Amino acid sequence: MMRTALFMSEPTPAPFRSGLAVLIGRTNAGKSTLINALVGAPVSIVTPRPQTTRHPVHGVVHRPGGQVVFVDTPGFFKTHKSALVDTLHQRAQESLQGIDVVVHVVDPTRDTGEENDMVNAVLARVSQPKILCLTKLDIPQRPFREAWMRLAPTYDAVVEVSGLTGTGTEELASVLLERMPEGPELYPVGQKTNTTIDFQAAELIREKVYLYTGEEVPYRTQVELDSIEEKPGADGIPVVHVNAAVVTPNERYQRMLIGTGARKIRQIRLAAQRGLRDLMGKKVALELDVIIDRKMDT
Repeated sequence: MMRTALFMSEPTPAPFRSGLAVLIGRTNAGKSTLINALVGAPVSIVTPRPQTTRHPVHGVVHRPGGQVVFVDTPGFFKTHKSALVDTLHQRAQESLQGIDVVVHVVDPTRDTGEENDMVNAVLARVSQPKILCLTKLDIPQRPFREAWMRLAPTYDAVVEVSGLTGTGTEELASVLLERMPEGPELYPVGQKTNTTIDFQAAELIREKVYLYTGEEVPYRTQVELDSIEEKPGADGIPVVHVNAAVVTPNERYQRMLIGTGARKIRQIRLAAQRGLRDLMGKKVALELDVIIDRKMDT
């Protein structure tokens, strides 16, 4: 009796998918915390101040079957009219151009309001798939969760996450990968962000300025990086020397930032120096000045 050998064909591998997912939402909804949790690195600074994010930042998530490039954007913030606020809102809207999926990040511990109305007006003009992402899953009481869940049918999917603990972030990454087009990697394996080390250093210092001054300094306070240079240390271990300046509009804010006996700026400098050391993985010596740019007051 003849036996016929059966040959099983190799399964066709799933296509590689890649694309851009923009995070949009009201200010302090948890976008930057979420993107850092997804990427596994602090690519976007986080503070309690509204509209801390000034520029769209890319955070790259690598998975065996694809790559999702997240775009963190300035949050929508209802406040008095100013050139800076208008610019940040414009940047948030411009970030929707050329993307593949929109992630509407909402904080269900806060009531909806005019800021969410501003976001919804923008989303109404979006034709790409929209994902509703409810943050702060680690918080037991989220009183406005049900109100948002009633809107679920108007979205392509709903995911609940905690940027603080990382819960739900893998589900979000999977949901987004399913909706990405087939295509090659947009960034090399291992690269986590599109920003330069100079940008990251300046942003990290600005983060510490906000964390250690609260509401005392204005939104338009900036950080200018003068130089980053690695030099041999006295013990033979290289030291990265960073020279930067906090730029503020007038003498009043300059005095606030320096503090009595220069204690405030010393506190900011030491915190920023520790953060830069973690960022660069090397010893860091930070020189930090506070300078005035009167054009910022106009």
